[in-house]
Amino acid sequence: MVTDTNRFDRRRLLQAIGGGGAVLIAGCMGDLVGSDGDDADIQLLTMGVGDNIQGFFDETTAAFEDEHGVSLELTSVTWDNAKQTVNNRVDGDQAPDVGRWPARWIPQLVGKEAIEPLDDLMQGSFYDKFYEGMAEGCTYEGSYYGVPWAASNKCLFYNKNVFEAAGLDPENPSLNSWDEMLEAATQITNETDTHALGLAGADAIETGSQYYHYHWSHGADLVDDDGAPVVNSPEGVAGLSFYADLHQKHGVTQPSPLSSTRQDIRELFESGSLGMVIAHAYAGLNIQENDAEFEFGIVQVPEGPAGRYSLNTVDSLVIFSQSEAKDLAKDLIRFYYDEERRFEYSSKKGFMPVMQSVGERDHFADSPVWGPFIEAGQYARTRPKLPNFNEFNDRMVLAIQQAVGGEQSPQAALDAAQEDLTSMMNTE
Repeated sequence: MVTDTNRFDRRRLLQAIGGGGAVLIAGCMGDLVGSDGDDADIQLLTMGVGDNIQGFFDETTAAFEDEHGVSLELTSVTWDNAKQTVNNRVDGDQAPDVGRWPARWIPQLVGKEAIEPLDDLMQGSFYDKFYEGMAEGCTYEGSYYGVPWAASNKCLFYNKNVFEAAGLDPENPSLNSWDEMLEAATQITNETDTHALGLAGADAIETGSQYYHYHWSHGADLVDDDGAPVVNSPEGVAGLSFYADLHQKHGVTQPSPLSSTRQDIRELFESGSLGMVIAHAYAGLNIQENDAEFEFGIVQVPEGPAGRYSLNTVDSLVIFSQSEAKDLAKDLIRFYYDEERRFEYSSKKGFMPVMQSVGERDHFADSPVWGPFIEAGQYARTRPKLPNFNEFNDRMVLAIQQAVGGEQSPQAALDAAQEDLTSMMNTE
């Protein structure tokens, strides 16, 4: 057991200054350490714990505490405030011991010397648990700084009932390309009262992740091989033009893309109020769980002139350099990668398995929901690892909003973004 007489004040301050809607989730054995009962030997900070996964964390927290004779405090923060919350804690010398952290944000914490390299952990039989691509996604400058925690990619969902009502084939739809998707959306708009396609345009992180499929498949990049922004290439303008025209020109989206987040359009589809949406696997799992009164199908994200891409996101577990319990932190990480625990987490949360043995189970391999997402692995593409990617993405979201809202042409919006991004990255 690790004891620290300063931990009580540290933990209470953590909860007070965390920001972003931090919620204390679990920690059952605080009476083992200190006299106040509110102390903890180790803290894990994660993001977005919802009802579908609350029980998992309750059970695993209790099991880890029993197995190691320690107290574990688990805190969840909202995704919108996650980066700010973690950076505030790091800057205030109040970092948690272990944290969930998107792999694309690893460079930013490495630049602050805030997280530990995990090369000694990511080797041998432990390393062999993971899909190689997911493990390598947690590297930066030749070292592993995270352990794959969760992965997701995307496919195109369509409502079979809406397709049938519009006179489209619900079993073998023509949705291979963006143009075919637009043709189907136009027919749905003309023949039914259902909004054909969900389009994200809100001021939110995920608006970028929804749009990048269009950007990449038209042949555009976000940065070049040297990490310099190249967002306003002719191909990039073509991608944003197609995206904005879905609303501005063709009118095949929901009425208010600029106020719609990725979650909003997913929930519209899950309620039967949209014909199509690009979403994660858990959209299908939610529909099945709620016994929705419509049938749905899943196909690959449409291809563009330069190919087909499915945005692949890997989140990792990292150990913070400020931790005074690094060995216990590694024990906690190893604990979470028991095969049964990983199966429970992936199956309940709706994330792609990060462990090979879990992905090979029939639950994933033979599932009508999971099957297309496993197939989508061949089209996976990740966002670039930039120390300031969050700021980069925010500027791209502004350009997307300007084009979707008709405030600026796609060319003007991306030209302005290119200028700002170049200036921003030259000052890093």
